[in-house]
Amino acid sequence: MESSIQDATILLGHWSVFGAFVLAGWAAIAGALGGAARSFAMTKSAERAVLAATGFTLLAAACLVRGFLSDDFRLDYVYLYSSTSQALPYKIAALWGGQAGSLLLWVALLAVMASIMVLTNRRHNRALMPWAVAVVATTMAFFLLLLNVVEPPFRMGPMRPDGVGLNPQLKNYWMMIHPPTLYVGYVGFTIPFAFGIAALITRRTGDLWFRTTRRWTLCAWTFLGTGILLGSYWAYIELGWGGYWAWDPVENASLMPWLTGTAFLHSVMIQERKGMLKVWNALLVILTFCLSIFGTFLTRSGIISSVHSFATSNIGPFFVTFLFLAFFGSLVLLILRLGDLRSEARLESILSREASFLFNNMIFVGIAGTVLLLTTFPILSELFTGRKVTMGPPIFNMVNVPWALVLLLLAGVGPLVAWRKASTVNLKRNFAGPVLIGTWVLLLLLFRDVRGYLSAVGKTFAAMGQLDLALALERVQAFYPPLTFAIGAFVTATVVSEFWRGTRIRMRHHDESGAIALGRLVSRNKRRYGGYIVHLAMVTIFFGIAGSSAYRHESVHSLVPGEILEVGPYWMRYDQLRLVAEEDHIGAIVEASLFDAKDGTVLAKLAPEQRLHPNLQFEELRSAFVEARRLGQEGSPEYQRSVVGLFGLIRSLESRAQREVKTPSTEVAIHASWSLMHPARLAEDFYVIPVGIDPDTGQASFRVFINPMVNLIWFGGLLFVAGSILGVLPDARERNRLAGALALEDRAIA
Repeated sequence: MESSIQDATILLGHWSVFGAFVLAGWAAIAGALGGAARSFAMTKSAERAVLAATGFTLLAAACLVRGFLSDDFRLDYVYLYSSTSQALPYKIAALWGGQAGSLLLWVALLAVMASIMVLTNRRHNRALMPWAVAVVATTMAFFLLLLNVVEPPFRMGPMRPDGVGLNPQLKNYWMMIHPPTLYVGYVGFTIPFAFGIAALITRRTGDLWFRTTRRWTLCAWTFLGTGILLGSYWAYIELGWGGYWAWDPVENASLMPWLTGTAFLHSVMIQERKGMLKVWNALLVILTFCLSIFGTFLTRSGIISSVHSFATSNIGPFFVTFLFLAFFGSLVLLILRLGDLRSEARLESILSREASFLFNNMIFVGIAGTVLLLTTFPILSELFTGRKVTMGPPIFNMVNVPWALVLLLLAGVGPLVAWRKASTVNLKRNFAGPVLIGTWVLLLLLFRDVRGYLSAVGKTFAAMGQLDLALALERVQAFYPPLTFAIGAFVTATVVSEFWRGTRIRMRHHDESGAIALGRLVSRNKRRYGGYIVHLAMVTIFFGIAGSSAYRHESVHSLVPGEILEVGPYWMRYDQLRLVAEEDHIGAIVEASLFDAKDGTVLAKLAPEQRLHPNLQFEELRSAFVEARRLGQEGSPEYQRSVVGLFGLIRSLESRAQREVKTPSTEVAIHASWSLMHPARLAEDFYVIPVGIDPDTGQASFRVFINPMVNLIWFGGLLFVAGSILGVLPDARERNRLAGALALEDRAIA
């Protein structure tokens, strides 16, 4: 009975993917025909096809999930990314652990968003909707084509007793959260892009298209930014480098559309208020969508070596073709519509909010372009010269950090500069206090190490005298931390002054208390003050990056149980080695205690772990593993000895496994441990990684990090989420403006 249900599920999933492709293809054609002929019937047909394609796509995803839950290892995808011992959450997360499942998740998310788009615009945007549906459906059809032709998720093989399982580095609870969050961000930018293209096609290039999609853009941008932060935290606790950002190609792939999306969110405010930058906004939404597709391609193609590349395939030519058509097709359309995108006003002064936003946009796009060039440079180098060049973090930092500091500075300048043209009186009144605070912080930090900074100045000028620009830029990096803290203090002062000024005005004019005035001020200007909170979040994140990069301590020590190590203001005592055999791995847990070196106060108990995931397809490994598990469950004194034997057996099988099996028998995942300190050290992190363990003697090698202020990055992430959510929440004034614009559009069509 179960076998027949599994057969029916596989068949249903296979034909659901095909049916979704047919329906999406029809929706794209019918949408374009409905828009061109202004046919209400064709448009309705396209919208219904999108809804039907959504149903089929979700059905296919459900069938694949059932394959994981029922351990149907006839499915190649289930075999490669699951196993009988894999925990239930990871069986579900295995849906996006490889190529086909990730593509299915991508198109399922897009289908749901497309359906929401259709249902929320049933009575509005009738001129734009046919083309918006056509664009979204075309994107759906592309991904469904890949799932039908290149990466079918329901491809079958022989019946196998067990599967290979997820890569050990993916067996982390963040696997359930980070990839879907990131994908929602990638996918969400398709809707603003679709409306932008629809506006260009129909020549309705006013502000209706981005007003309609503002919350779509904000949601996509929020999810993408949150996904980046979650990925940074996952890397920090999982990959064993003690860091959160390595300029890895897949990390860069998520950063680029977030940068251009940020530029777009700032830029549309100028078009909304002044009718300027229409061409720029259209270009930004095109870039953001294309970079989102490029990010998906880079993540899943394996074309560039990355610690995040867990799947490879031959989808490259398909993605390149789609990207080429999407980008250059959109660019040609934009050029043809330049006459409809004339600005209604001009930039009147460099000292204006419009100019500040324009500079801000140029830097965002400049950084995104630089990251794109440096990320793809190895491919370009190999293509044109035959040599593959690696671009490491130093070159990324050297090029991008100075511009990032300029961006941080503009985050404080923009809110305080008046529209059109700022007067001298306005500048003095608004900037005197924040500039004094920033200057005071800079001088204070410089005077803490006068000799060191004077030496850095001398070395910088010496490098410039030798005309060695790269060396000069490297020397000047010594000034980045104090500059970061000074600029951050300036931005914080400007944001606080904006909250204070608005609250004080409400208190005076409405006779409200401070708390009530602040609450009503924020609730009636959610987008504005949500943006200010995001600015504070970025300051906090920059503080965490600067502090943990400039003042970080790292060392490696070999200890035996009972030995005490002194590291900076801490003592660490290595207590014991504990070996465990869990459901799908064996682990070596090194337990340690952390003390304050001044008074001996216990600050934390640490338990970093090194896990080995054996390939249980070897019968001798399977029986030894089952026996160790049995002894552990019974509490036998022979348990530790059996686990030590397992370590030795895995090592003896390792070379054979690499020859005979797709994945080696020994796969290591390091789970490092960290703990928040007492309030005086709240932002500091003591981080321990076991890099070498002798299970026979208990001797272990530890890599120890002291990362000052690193936790500010995660606190800043929480602030970012809070500010972003505030900006997305319904706003009565925004709703009324959109309703008015839609009413005008509906009357024009009628």
